[in-house]
Amino acid sequence: MIWIDWIIIAVVFVIFEMLMPSAFSFICFSVGSLFVAIASYFDILYSSELLVFIIVSILSLCFIRPIFKKFISKSKTVKSNVDILIDNKAIVVEKITSLRTGFVKILNEIWRAKSNVDIEIGEVVKIRNISGTTLIVEKGE
Repeated sequence: MIWIDWIIIAVVFVIFEMLMPSAFSFICFSVGSLFVAIASYFDILYSSELLVFIIVSILSLCFIRPIFKKFISKSKTVKSNVDILIDNKAIVVEKITSLRTGFVKILNEIWRAKSNVDIEIGEVVKIRNISGTTLIVEKGE
């Protein structure tokens, strides 16, 4: 194939990558195609072109793809709604016992809370989980 064909193939792989942006596989094949286009420009054998494409594409998948994924996945998931309360501290406003739920105050809101241990009014608790509208808490530091 002539080198311009490999450039076209590289562009097609880039278009596929844009259609499926989380895959990062097609961009690696595009890199392989670009290397073959350069090699093809210097008139290498067709079988050598395929070998260059395969080797460079595999190397790209092994080395370039993890770098792309690392930069893209840097955005941390942001907790929303009630999940933002987990791992925060609250103050007990009504005694919590292992048999009876009490109430805690967090972010100027009063929430029902339960625990495996007794916790007195005024103590600081750490929110471990949420079950429906009830916070699961433990004694805080």
